[in-house]
Amino acid sequence: MAIENRNLAVGTKLTAKYKTVSYGAEVVQTEEGVRYKLEDGREFKSLSSAGTAITGGPINGWAFWSVAGEEAQGQPAESKTETPKRSNGVIRRTPNQKGTPEGQVRYFCSACLDSFYAEAGEKPEACPKGHDESFGEMKSDVEAPEELADEAEELTTE
Repeated sequence: MAIENRNLAVGTKLTAKYKTVSYGAEVVQTEEGVRYKLEDGREFKSLSSAGTAITGGPINGWAFWSVAGEEAQGQPAESKTETPKRSNGVIRRTPNQKGTPEGQVRYFCSACLDSFYAEAGEKPEACPKGHDESFGEMKSDVEAPEELADEAEELTTE
């Protein structure tokens, strides 16, 4: 949980979790002023610089760190929040929406390897060629290849 009260008292213990590893820090008073001391002994002027030392990239320290004991507040003790599973379906929203007409969303069908547009706010059930989330099966209103073969045979015998 992000730190909301930015007036941290000296001695306050902080925790952070990054890539499943927990890290600790403490607010300390030095001759130079208030510092944030990591468990490995390194001291930083800001929580952001302490977080950057852990992540290797820029980070908002106030959002990255939590006051020890408050990170689980409001959550059950064993709260493994279930993240929604990513769909491996046939139809996916494309991450790059550049050039998409206003009011439209671009999707990609992995069955026919083609992109198409749909109205914003509505996830299409099938691509324009009829592929739906049943991984390659055609929607019932689209004829299957066997039915087309039967029709072709009927036309040639007439």
